[in-house]
Amino acid sequence: MKKGLILSVLAVFLMACGENTSPVEEPTKNTNTTELPSPEVDRKYRPFLHFFTSIHCGGCGRFGIPVSELVAEEMRDSILMLPTHFKYNDVFINNSTLAIEKGLVKTYHSPQLWVNTEEYTYSIIGMDHNSAADYLKNKLREELNNDPGAYVGLTYKMKDNGRLDVKVAVENANDTEAEYYYEVYGMQDSLNEVQAGNNPYRRDHHRVNRGGKYGEMGRMHAFEGNERIEDHFEYVPCQGCEAEKLYFYVIVWKSVGNGRFEYVNGKEFRN
Repeated sequence: MKKGLILSVLAVFLMACGENTSPVEEPTKNTNTTELPSPEVDRKYRPFLHFFTSIHCGGCGRFGIPVSELVAEEMRDSILMLPTHFKYNDVFINNSTLAIEKGLVKTYHSPQLWVNTEEYTYSIIGMDHNSAADYLKNKLREELNNDPGAYVGLTYKMKDNGRLDVKVAVENANDTEAEYYYEVYGMQDSLNEVQAGNNPYRRDHHRVNRGGKYGEMGRMHAFEGNERIEDHFEYVPCQGCEAEKLYFYVIVWKSVGNGRFEYVNGKEFRN
């Protein structure tokens, strides 16, 4: 009797063990464990094509957007092109664009097309798109050999929490002290929205500034000669922004007093 009972218990135990024949699952790996590499700064100077615009600006849709995009498509990484939406309750206005407006804009009209610190809108407004683009490209080429005031670098990756892990590096390109502001802007392409002056009325907007990391015109640092600094942070996308579609601009600005700023150098970073 006892022997039969022991055999029955043993059989049940062996059957239970046999039910779990699949291998034990490994714990889910944390994709955020890989340390971001230290950014290598890019030692190239890029002239700045700045386009002040609004989705409710007819001249922007008819002229400013096609001209600026023609320039950007041809000159590509040799320049930095930034549209800033800044008036008429544009849906792309945010604290970052308002800070740029406050720091740079001299007159409240749109479109405005600048190369570095000079506005050329009134020089080209009567031209066709290609002629206007050629004019701006020549102005940008004149700036290509300028000495860079600063070098920038950036690395980033997606995190499991829907945010972005970012490292930015800025280096003073001179052997003398310099006070610079640097900002990291989250950027996005292909945002379909209305555009006055465009036919059809809706279009995809590219290089849309979705917000800076530090606020205002960025973080100020008093650089020693040839000093390099680095910052590691989590970039939180704006409400409604898709983190996986974001890329980054790093721009270094210089204060010229009375709340005004000038461009120093910058670069676009995409994974």
